[in-house]
Amino acid sequence: MTRRALVWLLPVLMTACAQVRDLTGGDKDIRGPQLIGAEPPQLSTHFSADRIVLKFDERIKLERVRDRLLVSPPLDVPPEVRISGSRNVVIELKAPLKEKTTYSFGIGEAVRDLTEGNPTTGLTYVVSTGDLVDSLMVMGAVADAFKGTAEKDILVLLHAVGDTAAFRTGRPAYATRTDSAGTFFLRHLRAGPYSIHALRDQNANYRYDLPNEDIAFVDSALMVNSTDTLTRPIALRLFREASAAQQVREARVTADGAFRLILSRPTRELEMRDVARKGGSLTWYTEWNNTRDSLLLWPSDTTALKDGQYEVRTETGIIDTIRYRPIERMPFFTGLKAGTHEEKDGARVEIRSSRPLEAIDTARFTVMRDSLPIPFTLEQDSLDTRVLRLRTSLEPGASAMLTVLPKAVRDRFGGHNDTLRMGIGRAAEGSTGTLRVQLGVHTGTIGPFIVQLLDQQGRPVREQTITTPEGAVVWERLTPGNHTLRLIHDTNANGRWDTGSLRSALQPEPVWRYPEVVNVRAAWDLGVDWTLE
Repeated sequence: MTRRALVWLLPVLMTACAQVRDLTGGDKDIRGPQLIGAEPPQLSTHFSADRIVLKFDERIKLERVRDRLLVSPPLDVPPEVRISGSRNVVIELKAPLKEKTTYSFGIGEAVRDLTEGNPTTGLTYVVSTGDLVDSLMVMGAVADAFKGTAEKDILVLLHAVGDTAAFRTGRPAYATRTDSAGTFFLRHLRAGPYSIHALRDQNANYRYDLPNEDIAFVDSALMVNSTDTLTRPIALRLFREASAAQQVREARVTADGAFRLILSRPTRELEMRDVARKGGSLTWYTEWNNTRDSLLLWPSDTTALKDGQYEVRTETGIIDTIRYRPIERMPFFTGLKAGTHEEKDGARVEIRSSRPLEAIDTARFTVMRDSLPIPFTLEQDSLDTRVLRLRTSLEPGASAMLTVLPKAVRDRFGGHNDTLRMGIGRAAEGSTGTLRVQLGVHTGTIGPFIVQLLDQQGRPVREQTITTPEGAVVWERLTPGNHTLRLIHDTNANGRWDTGSLRSALQPEPVWRYPEVVNVRAAWDLGVDWTLE
């Protein structure tokens, strides 16, 4: 081969060898930094240093230290936390620690590896200023009192028994946070009696001092000792207290002209008066929610509403003075929404208007089946002027078309509806299911109880109240699909679930959930035996 041929061939060979390929570096790193040493050493006694050095096996970074570092017992002056070099965390103490006390520094997910951001989970550094490291422990779980869902990142606090103000104004003796499963472990405790609370701490001060903080508590003192430290997991049910004082939490004008008020607690009555109005009359039609802590107020006269000053009074006295300030133009048409409900002999259509109705023209409602009109009845709810109920006879499997023509209804502001069309019908025989629930509640529990069947989104689709601890509930013509069951102990017999009160040492009303999915099937008659111990 000539020299000229070699010169020509060399670039070709180099190009062929320089193919682009993905680099392979093995499996993705999912391991967080590991603690390989500490100064002073982990579990040291007679601790008196003013700084702690934690040494890790790789380069690290810190994220959200203020939120994630938890010192138990809490320190009056927060420490300063920083990185030294690339692999060490330094905790600078800004005040002396208490004598003869075991301290744990839970730094958890605040320490992450520099490249992948993997956290160091469950890392706690423990030292004692005394002769020994306390070793007792309390464990348990925190769940939402009504939903039953596990609550993550909730503070669990121990206070000295007898210090009734500590939860609101003081500092806890010990503290920890719940994990993603809602479980908690209070470790390295000293023996003795404590009160235990859970807190969704909105301002990171370890105190229950804001109205939007959720709490939980145990009725009696918790005795921490060597024989009972692991045998009794503590169940804490998280709830939000009703406000101690009545107030207007929100006041706004809806698009359809109603004054929507949200109150801090339920009330029996409410009156609103325009203190700026001179002459004329103004009344308000009230529309309450089920718990009587929210309502819509519809004015009888829309003239000069924006110029008024409205004094809000409940049975507790005057609670606020508010202004009527619309932020949207009122829609031209009165909105109509409708939903169908099966009944034994036919179908019921509930029609809800966006504004209270003053007049109804039944001649502008038609129900057609196979192009022929069929009879129906139409009535307005006696308590809610925005609700109409239309009933018609239909056989199982039959359907019809409901048409509501323009100007079928007129609202109190003079507006009327646009055209509404919707199909209505009944499920065919064999396409729905039946559920029979036999309840048994532990002896000594007195009713009433509210039994609810929930859909996959957690919304109640059927509900029934029983007055005895043992009873049967039968629901027919259910839509097939997965459901869940919920049981509420309605201790005050007001027909709804009620929250707790720390002030009155009152726990939220108990709620149970059936542990299995209830699969309603077409043409099936399903029986469920639900016994609560």
